[in-house]
Amino acid sequence: MEFNIKPYVGVGKIRLGMTPDEVQTALNSKAEKFWKFDDDEYETDSFDWCHVFYKKPGVCEAIELFAPALVIFNGEYLIGNSFSKVKDFVSQFDEKLQIDETGFTSLKFGFGVYAPFAESEPPEPVEGVIVFEKNYYN
Repeated sequence: MEFNIKPYVGVGKIRLGMTPDEVQTALNSKAEKFWKFDDDEYETDSFDWCHVFYKKPGVCEAIELFAPALVIFNGEYLIGNSFSKVKDFVSQFDEKLQIDETGFTSLKFGFGVYAPFAESEPPEPVEGVIVFEKNYYN
């Protein structure tokens, strides 16, 4: 399933601000629910290719995608490509990437990538992408 990132709007058919029912309808799939973090106010929806996070009043605030999802930004696939290639590509559009030992965050475009060995082994692949609403990390 392909998911095009729409900065600060959503990814694929999932829109930030959707309710859990709207997300399940958009994906035509039933979610399993679980508590990802102890301090979560809402359960996380789990699908085979993503986790969807909610905030008050029960609306989507972020989507975390992983294989087999095909996540696309500006025509390039992110998951499965080397971290260094993805970082170099995205940095053409966002010179202020926040890079750390396991990936980067683009506040300009509202997404981040996860590569567990980004710092020590940059050729290793990106394993996950999170798409989030404005001020998610504030």
